[in-house]
Amino acid sequence: MRNLMSLSTAACIALLAGSPAALAEVGHNPANTIQLEAGHPDSFQNFAPELAKMRERIAPVNTEFGLHVSEIESGLFFVSDQIYQSAFLVTEDGVVVFDAPPSIGERLRAAIEMAAPGVPITHLIMTHGHSDHNGGGFAFADLPDLKIIAAGDVATSLENAPLRGVLQPNQTFEDALKLNIGGVPIELQTTNYHAENIDTMIYLPEQKFLMAVDTITPGEVPFMNFGATSNPGAYFGSFEIFLAYDFKHFLSGHASVLGTREDVIATRDYAWDVRDTVAGMMPSFLDRFMTGMQAVEFQNGNLGYRHAIESVRDECAVQIIDRWQGELSVVDLWADSHCETTVIHFITH
Repeated sequence: MRNLMSLSTAACIALLAGSPAALAEVGHNPANTIQLEAGHPDSFQNFAPELAKMRERIAPVNTEFGLHVSEIESGLFFVSDQIYQSAFLVTEDGVVVFDAPPSIGERLRAAIEMAAPGVPITHLIMTHGHSDHNGGGFAFADLPDLKIIAAGDVATSLENAPLRGVLQPNQTFEDALKLNIGGVPIELQTTNYHAENIDTMIYLPEQKFLMAVDTITPGEVPFMNFGATSNPGAYFGSFEIFLAYDFKHFLSGHASVLGTREDVIATRDYAWDVRDTVAGMMPSFLDRFMTGMQAVEFQNGNLGYRHAIESVRDECAVQIIDRWQGELSVVDLWADSHCETTVIHFITH
């Protein structure tokens, strides 16, 4: 990201008026872009490759319909198309599905039939109402007795603003719900770390399985803006909630690696490092703002404010990349977004 202080005062002032000279000095490319041209300063080739230790964990696609399907505990199956994740549980009463991403779509039903031929699908439990994780519900719409379970706030949101492919829940709960399906206990607990209304954690105590979607990406730093969270403060606090559970498997909804307790701890440490790094810089925010304002001769407060945000973000990103580049993959790709999200959070809180 270009720093305002790298520009002359004349260029900053000219930029406000759209001067061609100023545009030539700062360049035409927007911030935070990746170019596919090999020799470009923002070329993808300037980013580090994914760490070998992460790539070794990628679950292979092992079915004829392009999915990874594996039985991680007795009757509990993990499914991934290497972009999204789902799971299903085969019980004596039927099959329970945990989320239905549209990228997996009808292939999820094929995977269930392959694993449990002839066993009816009785339940679909939704972690939240976003279409990218439950827009594949259309593949189950023909099951007349299907119980579609979600938090009450999710049901209300979908009733007011239906999303393509996402089925309307017909069984709702507030705060928490304990189920016993085919002799298998399933615990649902609401919290908030990602969605704009509410998230639901799914816990299977006998299988030591915890599902909390859009939280971590095992082996990697989280997706941009901490998994595109709508609530960074709650996101930072979510890790202790997760770690209070006794779990071995952690399904986070994205990519092809099934997480572990160690992955949650690593992501917690990373996220908290970003949080604490930005917190240590925020006392200098007003000084950074004034430096930007002086550079533009107090003619544009937005430029001065953006300079302050970017200077904290960029210093944070340099430190975070240096500390984490050998520990988690793609830190150089997403660290700036994590730092910027945290800066905005501290400004508003």
